[in-house]
Amino acid sequence: MNRAFAFILIFAMVAGIAAGWFVNSQFPAAKAAEIADNLSILTDLFLRLIKMIIAPLVFATLVAGIAHMEDAAAIGRVGAKTMGWFIGASIVS
Repeated sequence: MNRAFAFILIFAMVAGIAAGWFVNSQFPAAKAAEIADNLSILTDLFLRLIKMIIAPLVFATLVAGIAHMEDAAAIGRVGAKTMGWFIGASIVS
């Protein structure tokens, strides 16, 4: 299953590159921009789906990780590291 998914992913990447190259080489810049604008709904949908999945996945992972810890000091360290990473990533972004 993992190999099949990897091949599908690589195929999709190559197909995307080929489609982009084809549109860019076969159409003038104005028409290529219009085609890209028509495909923007797919990219917006994909990004919204990713955002919808990431937050619950991270939350569930943290809750499950903390629930399996027995030491209160370890929970505090994980919480501090989590907040540090979150604040650091927010500042960088």
